Amino acid sequence: MASILVQRVVLCICVTLASFCWTAHASDPDILFDYIVPQNTSISTLDGSFFTFTGMRGIFDSPTPSNVKGTQASMVEFPALSGQSVSMAVLQLAPGGINAPHTRPHATGCLFLVEGSLEVGFIDTTNKLYTQTLQAGDMFIFPKSLVNYQYNANANKTAFAIAAFGSAKGVSVSIPATLFEDGIDDNILAKALKTDVATIKQIKAVPANTNITELGGKFFTYTGMRGIFDSPTPPNYKGTQASLVEFPALNGQGVSIAVLQFSPCGINPPHTRPRSTGLLFVVEGCLEVGFVDTTNKLYTQSLQAGDMFVFPKGLIHYQYNANDKEPATAVAAFGSANSGSVSVPTTLFETGIDEEILAKAFKTDVATIEKIKAGLAPKS
Repeated sequence: MASILVQRVVLCICVTLASFCWTAHASDPDILFDYIVPQNTSISTLDGSFFTFTGMRGIFDSPTPSNVKGTQASMVEFPALSGQSVSMAVLQLAPGGINAPHTRPHATGCLFLVEGSLEVGFIDTTNKLYTQTLQAGDMFIFPKSLVNYQYNANANKTAFAIAAFGSAKGVSVSIPATLFEDGIDDNILAKALKTDVATIKQIKAVPANTNITELGGKFFTYTGMRGIFDSPTPPNYKGTQASLVEFPALNGQGVSIAVLQFSPCGINPPHTRPRSTGLLFVVEGCLEVGFVDTTNKLYTQSLQAGDMFVFPKGLIHYQYNANDKEPATAVAAFGSANSGSVSVPTTLFETGIDEEILAKAFKTDVATIEKIKAGLAPKS
């Protein structure tokens, strides 16, 4: 009976705190430059390594945690994210592991399940609980500041997930820790939760284990990427996105995800994302990446599995798989639900701009422009 009371009290905590969640606004404010350089750092010394995070190499081969382990790349761990309104974390949940009820006060979270299965849920400000069972390839959206959790109900298999956030700040507020480990008086907690001090002491003494009840959360779930890691290698490059067009629950949430698949020697040609910074996480293989800032400086880097690279908002960038034998796969997170993509070759040579204008712009002749257009034309 006591354990049931404890479970009910913990569920009451989640419901109560959901009613105090902040109103969602845009994520981090826009910056006035391409990127933010740390103090006492000369921009002339920067190269591609500044925009690269290698702290997750080998993460999918690491030992199973005892419960849950979250490895994040926020602006603290990855300073190049400062001002870019996007960050990532890799979650590893042991069999039976739980990421206890918590909030992300600065950002919406978009969870992409890479391996295993998860029970997930959140509570909105009307105290409604949304839950869903996720399979590998599924996504689930956790609106900004709302109490949420993830639970691996499988008793035999570890679950891996990649979480993207529409903020460079990696702040997470654990509900159990905040209430029961930060010194709030037992009498105050007992009154707030309408129970007695003995129950509060019991919760503090034994970690609470919340029963999860499925109430339906399909609206917040995207299943269009199931099986994507087992799909055939594309002939060159394929990008599969989950933006607000494909996943309406993202509308207004300031975050989205895409899976990028490269054949051997495949390329994602130079392009821009006009509405968002992009944060690329290499899952498999290697990639050559780069971007050009507004001073026309090129930043390049060679990435391995587990590496991240940030592409500042609006700048021309590319990804290329230089390996002529092995494919490559990456997950890209964007600090917008609709980041947009503008292909430079398509925009210039396939939209009807007069060839004379292009020839003058590129200081060449019309014959060269026609040759480029012919090369870009679809092959019959």
